[in-house]
Amino acid sequence: MIEGAPVFFLRCGVLTVFLTVIQGQEQQQCGKLRETQFYNHKLFTDPDEHTWIGRLFNGGEPDKPEPVSDCLAVLIHQRYAILTALCTLYNYPSTLPKYIVFGDWRANPNTKTGDCRVASEITQCSPSPQAVDIEEFAVHPLYVKGKLDNDIALAKLVRNVELSEFVQPLCLPPAQEIEGNYIGQRLEIAGFQYQPSNREEVTEELEWRIKATRHASSLEYCTSVMEPLIKENLSQSILCVVGVKTNYLQPGSPLMDFELMDGKPRNYYLVGIKTFGTLGRFRSWTFIDGYLRILPFRNWILRNIE
Repeated sequence: MIEGAPVFFLRCGVLTVFLTVIQGQEQQQCGKLRETQFYNHKLFTDPDEHTWIGRLFNGGEPDKPEPVSDCLAVLIHQRYAILTALCTLYNYPSTLPKYIVFGDWRANPNTKTGDCRVASEITQCSPSPQAVDIEEFAVHPLYVKGKLDNDIALAKLVRNVELSEFVQPLCLPPAQEIEGNYIGQRLEIAGFQYQPSNREEVTEELEWRIKATRHASSLEYCTSVMEPLIKENLSQSILCVVGVKTNYLQPGSPLMDFELMDGKPRNYYLVGIKTFGTLGRFRSWTFIDGYLRILPFRNWILRNIE
């Protein structure tokens, strides 16, 4: 893996090469959605489901890679992934993310070989994951550490990932989407859960990639149940989702909706990335997860992708 901390960069011009990628996304080269998986109500994903989720690592020994504080990234292009800005801004170069592992179905120390899981007497297996070095980051210029607004960054990889049924990008939100139209809607979340620092306390159930559904709430409702510290940081750029069970998904986990075509779900697209999760202060049954909306940053993303 590459040595040292990646270089932070910002760009202003839109490069025409990405227009082809956007057109390719519209041809369903991203966000693959299978209705059989969409309706199955399972907790654990299949190995070829939500395959755009990557795990961040900062090095470690070859047989003992070190994940970066439980941070995730979302592949949106063969060479670019979205993550939270906070996950790129650590105090020491040795703790900065150096590479991303894609196609990993199980979040355990093994990132070299695939994983198999047996459920209902059916065995499913994933191939070996791909570890790709990070060349550099683009952090949103208005991001302030400790604030939720503008908590977004792009990771440019040193090479294209190899796309397959087990590694695919997620679509960006359609340009015509209207901000605020998700309130009350059912949305999908997916990712890996936080894990105890002591590996002996990690159960197998905590390691597999999971999915769930949530309903988006109004900002007014969200602020009414938030702790004051988070409440002060909420703005229209944050979309809160509500559930009666928590799963402690890691920062950077995607919040997704889908597009319809000919009356059928066509593909998933990225609505937001997770920035916080908490228990409602006054309603003990309410679990709130906060996601930074991607649509307001769509143009910024396009300007920074080569």
